[in-house]
Amino acid sequence: MSSLLRFSPSVLFAALLLTLAAACSRSPAPTPTPTLSPSDEIKVTVRRYLDAIYTGDAEKAWGMHTRETNRGESFDLFAEAVNVAASIGDQIEIVQIDEPEINGDEARCTVVQRLGPRISVYTFVLRYEDGQWRIHNPAQFSP
Repeated sequence: MSSLLRFSPSVLFAALLLTLAAACSRSPAPTPTPTLSPSDEIKVTVRRYLDAIYTGDAEKAWGMHTRETNRGESFDLFAEAVNVAASIGDQIEIVQIDEPEINGDEARCTVVQRLGPRISVYTFVLRYEDGQWRIHNPAQFSP
């Protein structure tokens, strides 16, 4: 009498899966993503905001505002302004984004841009809200 062991196909399949799972679990741990400094986070936020404006992505730019900024502004008017900026956006060069001045949960960051021969300098105010830096530009109301 033969002493061969017989296994059902489902038992063999389960054994194969367990072997594969064990082999996969021995893979090296993923390399952690380096975190940015607050200064770099602010500069990245400003760059992404300007990219959204100059490519006509009003919804993305709107989502980068503080709640207070959006409360004092109409999305439709904002989207119109974004469309105007996007019409010349491919002609605008962001020359530099300066190191921000950070004071607690508020920061200021100066941007130098060029449109043809014209150089413009803007200062963005940002606030740290909901775990990220956001553009803070609330409407100024006069009584």
